[in-house]
Amino acid sequence: MEETPVYDTSALINLLKSGKSDAKGFTTILNIIEFPKALELKNLGIIYPNVEDYDEALKISISLLKKGKPIPAVDILIAGVCLRRGLTLLTGNEHFRHIKTIRREFKVELAK
Repeated sequence: MEETPVYDTSALINLLKSGKSDAKGFTTILNIIEFPKALELKNLGIIYPNVEDYDEALKISISLLKKGKPIPAVDILIAGVCLRRGLTLLTGNEHFRHIKTIRREFKVELAK
């Protein structure tokens, strides 16, 4: 991945499990709340969602529900944060692909 990623909780857990101490990317405060141990990682910027991110998440949620593909609210908000900033989400959760079906500009990479 060439650009700076946004790590979700699953990707943060994988980073620490692999013994890495440098993230060189971003996460959201929601992921830090879910997994505070991620604060041990160096070079990890923390994004705090704003009102526009919540508005974007609501639009995504409504679209996913119409398609019969709801996903957890926190994950929808994380996707909204990434979409609004043009950032790529690095995740271990396949359900983020559902967002790609309704928002083609959503950039997501599945962590191995």
